[in-house]
Amino acid sequence: MTKLYIHSQRRTGPRWLVFCLALSIAIAVCDYTTGYELSLSILYLAPVFIATWIFGRNTGVLMSVIAATVWFVSDLLMGHVYSHPFYHFWEVIIKLATFAIFAVMLAKLKTALGHADERFVTVLEGLNAAVYVADAGTGELLYTNEQFGKAFGTSAPPQNERENEREYQDIAHKRWYLIRSRAIRWVDERMVRLHIATDVTDRKQAEELSRQQQEKLQMTARLITVGEMASTLAHELNQPLAAIANYNMGCVRRLRAGGWDAQELLTAMEKSSAQAERAGRIIQRVREFVRKREPDFAACDVNVIIAGVATLIETEAEKSGIKVGLDLAPASPPARADKVMIEQVILNLVRNAIEAMRETAQGKRELTIRSAVDTAGTVEIAVVDNGRGIPAQLEDNLFTPFFTTTPQGMGMGLQICRSIIEIHDGRLWANRNPVSGSTFHFTLPVAQT
Repeated sequence: MTKLYIHSQRRTGPRWLVFCLALSIAIAVCDYTTGYELSLSILYLAPVFIATWIFGRNTGVLMSVIAATVWFVSDLLMGHVYSHPFYHFWEVIIKLATFAIFAVMLAKLKTALGHADERFVTVLEGLNAAVYVADAGTGELLYTNEQFGKAFGTSAPPQNERENEREYQDIAHKRWYLIRSRAIRWVDERMVRLHIATDVTDRKQAEELSRQQQEKLQMTARLITVGEMASTLAHELNQPLAAIANYNMGCVRRLRAGGWDAQELLTAMEKSSAQAERAGRIIQRVREFVRKREPDFAACDVNVIIAGVATLIETEAEKSGIKVGLDLAPASPPARADKVMIEQVILNLVRNAIEAMRETAQGKRELTIRSAVDTAGTVEIAVVDNGRGIPAQLEDNLFTPFFTTTPQGMGMGLQICRSIIEIHDGRLWANRNPVSGSTFHFTLPVAQT
């Protein structure tokens, strides 16, 4: 840009000098023609200004000498009479000094403006962010800094005048940029867009790594939960498998004895098939629970999910002497949720509640799962126990990763639950009950119909 300006200046320089000389002569002619009645000598500042601004201080001072000389000559030709001859020379000296001082001050002003511009450009060139200015209508690039060339070359990312902040992925170079834009007025008064593109690739990669780690932790938590449920699942599967074996052996005995009734065999086989389907549903439920997949948001009946979890922990609750109660809202609207993830959250909270009631006396252990619609119009689910409760000194650390109050715990269960609920645009919190125990609440948005 600077080389282009110097080259253009060298080509047009003589023309401007000729113009300044011609303008000085024209002013002298006008001054001579009017008989110095209008005092046009101040107009000599115009060629001095042009010469100084384009060519610098020395040329401006030279033009000041020329302007004063032209005025002096024209004044002599006019035959202007002074009361003393010295006054004529004194006046030309004053005009020369005035023109020269004007040229020097103007040159200093231009230099100061140039330094300010250089400092501004230096700052822009030193930024790690890509800065560029584009015409709001045509998209033509009017200014780019050095970082822009490194990031985008000669073409700017596609712009959207309606967005003041957006993320842009440069697929070719595998980089992410946060682009902030605003409308400004350019030096020629037209409206342009100033864009600042900051490389956020490291942040995006860290977020992706955090997401992957979170998925692994969720997967680990699921596998641990499934491992802890192994005895319960074995008990649940044992019942349908034993029933299937009994029905099949009954059919075999009747067939061998020869005295069998077709309707009895059909009934036994139907019952055996029903038990096989029951076992398959149990296995499928566990498989869905541990399967790695992306969230599948859909309209879900939270009462059905709660009932499913209650069935899943029924055997474990019986072994622990815990009475499980459901307090479900009769007209609860469907929630926008991933059924398996919410099932995992409820199951984790229920298992924490069961663990919290280990020290509660037998016959007094009660666990309640509630559903309701809160005042904000969201679906609220709560797990209530009458265990040892949340110690006051530990309330602030409940959802801190790797914080646990049990020797065998990982300290990730509640943190994972909170992450899942936040993915659903909900909220998870806990409070101590007035008498004993604690209540964990979480909310889910209502599905849009």
